Amino acid sequence: MKQLTLFFVLLACVLAGIIYWGVSSDPGANQDGPLDEQMTLYWGDGCPHCKKVDEFIETNKIAEKVQFVKKETWKDRTNAREMERRAKACNLDSKEIGVPFLYADGQCYIGEPGVEKVLAEKAGLDMSVVSSGAENTK
Repeated sequence: MKQLTLFFVLLACVLAGIIYWGVSSDPGANQDGPLDEQMTLYWGDGCPHCKKVDEFIETNKIAEKVQFVKKETWKDRTNAREMERRAKACNLDSKEIGVPFLYADGQCYIGEPGVEKVLAEKAGLDMSVVSSGAENTK
């Protein structure tokens, strides 16, 4: 009888541990699979530079001309980790990255001028009306 009680206590502990681990684990924390090559704009909710890039996209109807996805990184940890992985692939230090951050054609672009320049080029816009400076690319 003692052994049966011990068995159920151990079983309960193991099940509790599995449930705790499943609930507390961060989904996607260990996702190191391949990243897709889709053009991706990473942004932060409340970021003033991201807002300017968004206004640029709307004003110039970039989304109608260029296919890309937008991913918020300040509130979504999965997207933030994905952005960090992209930065690593571009040989950028995690301390060097921020939003807006654009991944396009295997290259990383950080900051309003660089992101806007690439989006304008992809959309076929006249570059003379776009602020220059993709200085933050790798």
